[in-house]
Amino acid sequence: MKLLFPIVAFTGILTSCTTFEDINGGLTTFHGQPVNSLIQVLGFPDSEQSIAGNQIVSWHSEQNITSVTPVIQVTSYNNGRVNTYGAGGYGNGNYNSTTTSYEPTTVNYNCTLKVAIDQRDRILSHDFEGNIGGCEQYAAALRPYLPQS
Repeated sequence: MKLLFPIVAFTGILTSCTTFEDINGGLTTFHGQPVNSLIQVLGFPDSEQSIAGNQIVSWHSEQNITSVTPVIQVTSYNNGRVNTYGAGGYGNGNYNSTTTSYEPTTVNYNCTLKVAIDQRDRILSHDFEGNIGGCEQYAAALRPYLPQS
């Protein structure tokens, strides 16, 4: 188990680097092309606005994921003595138990891609921000368009 955690953590780091590199590389291949070519890959954008004489087209995804995980530091060890009396007589004994508390954790996955287009609807530049959980869907869509090494 001690060896598994570093491997999983390292794999997560590599995946996140790959995701962001894939988004950047994929979007770069669309520079100079009509924005409709990117819309065919990513779907319709979520917004469009005019900034400093350029049109900015944006895609955005966001979701909150809640999972229940054990709280590591709150495991309680209980022991004691039990005395009972019933129709069958009297009894007593010792008991030992543990109690682990669980806590819901919510993570926000989000990603925003912005593409600047000119008056002829050609892609000039791009920018993006977010985290691995939110951006992975865009990276997956753009991977087939990465330049071959």
